[in-house]
Amino acid sequence: MASPALWQRCIAASALASTSRNVTRTFTTTSAVAMARQRPGASKPTVARVPGLDQPGTLHNLSEIHPLLDHYPRKTDQDGNLDLETPKLWASAPPLDNMLKNQADDDVDEASLPHGLTKDDLKKFLKRALVVKRTSNMTTAGKIPSMYALVVVGNGEGIAGYGEGKDDEVARAVRKATNRAMRNLTAFDRYDDRTIYHDIDHKFHATNIQFRSRPPGFGNRCNHYIHEICSCIGILDISAKVWGSRNPMNVIKATFEALSLKQKLPEDIARGRGKRVVDVQHTYYGANE
Repeated sequence: MASPALWQRCIAASALASTSRNVTRTFTTTSAVAMARQRPGASKPTVARVPGLDQPGTLHNLSEIHPLLDHYPRKTDQDGNLDLETPKLWASAPPLDNMLKNQADDDVDEASLPHGLTKDDLKKFLKRALVVKRTSNMTTAGKIPSMYALVVVGNGEGIAGYGEGKDDEVARAVRKATNRAMRNLTAFDRYDDRTIYHDIDHKFHATNIQFRSRPPGFGNRCNHYIHEICSCIGILDISAKVWGSRNPMNVIKATFEALSLKQKLPEDIARGRGKRVVDVQHTYYGANE
């Protein structure tokens, strides 16, 4: 039978072996993590930084006023302490123009507008977001969602345009489409400032549209997309029928193309037939203008 001293030596040796194994395992794991972090291509965690804070772990100097986090020290009580009702730096909300601004599509220069229009005139324009939908772009990384918007703008006096925009957010997509529509303004001819000069049949891809000029007081009896476009242009009396594809984007583009390119003015008809404009107006419209 083994002596007690031998049993104590065995127990001490087994405890030492288990301790060395734990230390080796911990050292190996720690070394692997450290080596992985020191690799040249290893990605570093991104830390959100607040303007005015040098390091993520450090605190801002509380003796200074931070433009985003603090208040203006305008009101104090009798002891010189700040009042709790001190107004914030911005009364309602911080200005988000710089945060939500897209430099590529936000600025509308007066040089890009039609002759005679200024930025003050754009504020009076009617704006209609006719199409807002979610789209997805299929890539090798998966589906990338985005928002699509089609906006129509017009002053109701014969000038209108449409634009398309895409972005991750709905508001920014609509803003892009609106600014592009402002750059694509087109002048439309109107008879008596209320209707078109003659009937028009136009085809755009798989969409066929028939436009009919109507007498005063008839109103806009047509597709709801065409109704909004005519309201922006300033056409008050017209009827239209859509055949074939009723895709909203095709209907809108077909309407702009037909009303801007397919109308023949009395001057053009008189020039082509060698007649006077007065005779053409009397024959076609029953008026001597």
